Amino acid sequence: MELNMGLFLLGCMFVLLFTGAPMMVGLLLAPTLTLLLFMPDIDLIWLTQQASGGIEVFSLLAVPMFIFAADIMSYGKTSRRLLDFVYTFVGHIRGGLAITTAATCTIFGAISGSTQATVVAIGKPMYNTMVEKNYGVSETIALIINSANIALLIPPSTVMVMYGVTTGASVGELFIAGIGPGLIVLLFPRFYVQSTHITL
Repeated sequence: MELNMGLFLLGCMFVLLFTGAPMMVGLLLAPTLTLLLFMPDIDLIWLTQQASGGIEVFSLLAVPMFIFAADIMSYGKTSRRLLDFVYTFVGHIRGGLAITTAATCTIFGAISGSTQATVVAIGKPMYNTMVEKNYGVSETIALIINSANIALLIPPSTVMVMYGVTTGASVGELFIAGIGPGLIVLLFPRFYVQSTHITL
């Protein structure tokens, strides 16, 4: 029975996604249909209580607020000014654009806590600039994506907030644990450009 439930659940989700339904519809409708089909005696009020109880944790309020802050910065062109600011310090050295991308993604990630927001805010202007400066397209995209992933480690990471809420781990301790690895990942582009042919 459990196998049938799992297959039906996955089937519903794939059908909804491939027909163009929003992801939240698939995540809500597929489990509801599965429970109604395989557990017809279940009380729908219990489902509502479980759904609402999962978002009552006060710490989750940080997630939309950080993303909202990132949206404000993106529309206000703050990310462009942040890029120019970082470039004035490292633009003159070898691989300055690559280092600027990594450093700016780290700073923006420390503000927004969102990898996706960092890619949107920093990736678009840096991609055009780096391609114009003869950086390879694949290298540029790889650098932007990997630099944006620093937002997963540098506080305040929304992923760490979600993990802490789900597992009961201390969000503060998770933030402290992410600082070191985040800074190490930040330094990787610097060492890379110093050991390759990149001279821009």
